[in-house]
Amino acid sequence: MSLYKTRGEIPFENEFIETLCQNGWTYLAELDNATPKQLEEHFREVLNQNNQAVLSDVDITDKEMEDIMRFISGLTPVETNRFLTKGYAAEINLTRENPELGKIQLRAFWRDDVAGGSMRYEVIKQAIRPGMEDKVSDPNRRFDVTLLFNGMPLIQIEEKKVDVSLKLATNQIAKYKSEHKYDGLYSLVQIFVALKEDSSRYFANQKSADNFNDKFFFEWLDSSNKAVRNWKQFTEEFLKIPMAHNIISNFTLVNSENLVVLHPYQIHAVQAIREAFAQHKDGYVWHATGSGKTMTAYKTATLLQRDPGNQVIFLSDRKELDSQSGKNFSMFSSGSDDNVFEINSTSDLIRHFKSNKTGIIVTTINKMKIAVDKHNARIAEGKKGIFDKVMDQRLVFIVDEAHRSQFGEMQRVIKQAFPKQNWYGFTGTPIFEFNKTAQDQTTETQFGPELHRYNIGNALNDGAILKFNSEYVNLAQATDQDNKEVDEPDLPDDFYDGNSEESDKYRDKVAKWIIKNWQKKSVNGSFNAILATNSIQQAVKFYNVFKQKRENGKSNLKVAITYSLNENGDGNQKQREGLVEAMKDYSLQYTNSESTFTLDNMNAYIEDVAKRAARMEGQYRHIKPEESIDLTIVVARLLTGFDAQRLNTLYLDKLMEYQGLIQAYARTNRVFDNNKPQGNIVVFRRPKLMEERTKDAFEKYAGEGSFKKVFRPEFDQMQEEFQEEVANLRRKVPQAEDANDLQDETQDDQIEFLTRFRNLAKKLQYIASYSEFNWDQQAEEYGITQEEYGYYQGAFENIKAVVTERQDEQPDDPEQQELLNFDFDDVVIHELVIDKEYVLTLATKAIQTQHEFMETKTEKDKHRTEDAQKELETALEKYAKSGHSLTAEQIKSFVSETDIMQGDKNFDAIRSFAMRQDRKKKRAILDFSDEWGLDPDQLTRLNTEYVANGKFDHERDLRKTADIATAEMNGHVFKNVLQYKTAAANASKEFIEKELAKY
Repeated sequence: MSLYKTRGEIPFENEFIETLCQNGWTYLAELDNATPKQLEEHFREVLNQNNQAVLSDVDITDKEMEDIMRFISGLTPVETNRFLTKGYAAEINLTRENPELGKIQLRAFWRDDVAGGSMRYEVIKQAIRPGMEDKVSDPNRRFDVTLLFNGMPLIQIEEKKVDVSLKLATNQIAKYKSEHKYDGLYSLVQIFVALKEDSSRYFANQKSADNFNDKFFFEWLDSSNKAVRNWKQFTEEFLKIPMAHNIISNFTLVNSENLVVLHPYQIHAVQAIREAFAQHKDGYVWHATGSGKTMTAYKTATLLQRDPGNQVIFLSDRKELDSQSGKNFSMFSSGSDDNVFEINSTSDLIRHFKSNKTGIIVTTINKMKIAVDKHNARIAEGKKGIFDKVMDQRLVFIVDEAHRSQFGEMQRVIKQAFPKQNWYGFTGTPIFEFNKTAQDQTTETQFGPELHRYNIGNALNDGAILKFNSEYVNLAQATDQDNKEVDEPDLPDDFYDGNSEESDKYRDKVAKWIIKNWQKKSVNGSFNAILATNSIQQAVKFYNVFKQKRENGKSNLKVAITYSLNENGDGNQKQREGLVEAMKDYSLQYTNSESTFTLDNMNAYIEDVAKRAARMEGQYRHIKPEESIDLTIVVARLLTGFDAQRLNTLYLDKLMEYQGLIQAYARTNRVFDNNKPQGNIVVFRRPKLMEERTKDAFEKYAGEGSFKKVFRPEFDQMQEEFQEEVANLRRKVPQAEDANDLQDETQDDQIEFLTRFRNLAKKLQYIASYSEFNWDQQAEEYGITQEEYGYYQGAFENIKAVVTERQDEQPDDPEQQELLNFDFDDVVIHELVIDKEYVLTLATKAIQTQHEFMETKTEKDKHRTEDAQKELETALEKYAKSGHSLTAEQIKSFVSETDIMQGDKNFDAIRSFAMRQDRKKKRAILDFSDEWGLDPDQLTRLNTEYVANGKFDHERDLRKTADIATAEMNGHVFKNVLQYKTAAANASKEFIEKELAKY
């Protein structure tokens, strides 16, 4: 019987299998409770049947099967995906045991569903996944239901009773993954499904349990974005044949180092375009900004390009989007058989069309139009045309966000050039009658009817994007000729952009507001921001204001500026001068040279600013804080098509409306981590007007009544909600200092406290981003001080430790199920008033005063020493109660061990304690490395990465250093080298997460 299996799950499992059998699957009762060996034998049987000709009627031998399994077992989920989907059929290279039979390729999977009868779709249940004998920490497990594709387990399903959380199933999968139950044939699994009678989630397999992220556990939606919660409907739509096959072969891809499965709305959009294409119809897809349109477009392009009669061309309306799309397409296609050609110039585009190369072309609408003009000119001269080789093909134009004024004319010219073509547009903000272009164009008149919609409201409901918190700040003050204050709506536009003293004061106030509220908006510097201005002139003036404040020591913000130079006009020289000066500052800041970026390599500067601000790719991904950009000043650049998850705030000194407003706001609300609960919008220019425009735009693009759903409530309401959660927590534990006593109470009491504190922590996270929030001044109103909150938070951390330890000790205890439902990762820990640095500062003071007293022996210095010691003890006690008892004890030990004669005026406890902890950490790393036969430098690197980003990116490098002989000499026992390396990697992660974290 499998873990957590109850009688209630058995009838559900049987009905589920019956439903699968009604939707293209065959149940293999003979493989109930199958062992790994039985599954391998079944896989061998399928391979033999499907490859009789290449096997020359000589079935696969035992030794050959061992070679096949060695290949299978070594695949990561990403490598499996490439194996399955690269080419028409997935082939296993095999050297026959009989040399006379040579080398052959065994076909194991066909990318096209059914594949003329070559595919077998089978269901098994309760497959046994054995653990190590006599090892309690590695028990036998059973998988509920597995779907076999030609004998290969590609989809695995865990079921739960209707009255328990679905998270039990996802937790269970992650647990089995961490126990390495997905080895052997099960290393091929591509998709997991967690299933209850009233809910389900599907998600892609990852190389380790640490890489699972519940933000990518998707609920299935129908084509109108309605959640499919009935298990039978989910089975009939998602798991039926051929859909389940297409999920594997058509709707997964590799993004960087991760296996990705498409969201439901992406799948529906791809299917809608394919259906329209089959009927020779055009159309557009409306998917909210930030919902992954580029990935959807890529999948559409690759599936249509598989037909040699098609030529797919992906067009963007400007160079920046073209570059970003091209890089994304190339990244997605890496390791696949999809060819992507990034075209950088019109001449390259022309050369490509004259060649015989097949694949997806990524270029701009402008380059395509110029190439067509040259083609037409050659035809008019009686010469051979540029596009002659593709005239017999169906050209498929996939367009990303193309609504500039000249697009319609360019599209018309291109359309006239080709006899067979289809156009599909992707947009997060379609153009309608109310905001149509100067040429009276709408998205529908340009591309045809809407094929699929997934708007902002849908994306918010689905958790694909974040909400917004908007503030409308009126800093504009001016007087008329009679010295009377002018109301903001009556101010002339020149007030904001002008050179008057009042305009200068306005810009200074904006800069001061941004600096004052920076920690709140940026979540203590974790995220960066954009300041969008109305003109280049205004952008340069703002840049100079921030620069001056940094030079005067009134700001430490790292500010960059980027804009497009106008080719003509009187202001061009000033624009150039402003940019030259900013590029010089930028070069000094980030490269220690004044001349790294100049007007001669301006594109390199533009690219560096964008990448440094985004911090998402290559060397920019893990840059140090001092190497990052805090605030980027722009005019129009980066307000559309700029994908930056670490950007969370948009400051607006610019009037916007409709699609431009939506696009700009959407730069801020990409999902990142729990520290980013929303995107922040702060409006300075004409705040009343912009509030009206904001409401209007979101009503039009997200649906009626959406403004309240999309935006956080006003501050007064957030205060009330925060107060309610404080009162709710106080009802359970009236005195903050008593919260730790719950460690000795019942499980129900602990769950209740954990739940109430989580609710309060969430409200604090939201309210803390408002500029009006001031805990010191409002503590009495809220009914809780920041110090008391720290006590509650400490109790939460301590109870969490008790609970998780109990789960580890009793993993199969049914009473732990409710605790397993609790999502500890969902709780954001607030920065405390009394932190480690504060306590160590008091330690410095205590040691220094003790040193002075030892020298002077005066009564005055004695009292100073006693006061400093009491202050330190009080702080240590509070710090311990706030959930840091271990560190508090370490500091106590450090203080007692420190020679007071060191305590001169230069003594620094923060530095000394850090050195002490570092020595202990290095000693622990050496001891652990010696025990497990690992390279201490690689282990140190792995720890450094984990501290920086919470990931174990270079685990494979550590595995390469592993020496099994050393580990076995120290008492560890393993079946083989593979199991040893896996165990060593697991032990290393646990060592880093639990032991090294102490230092």
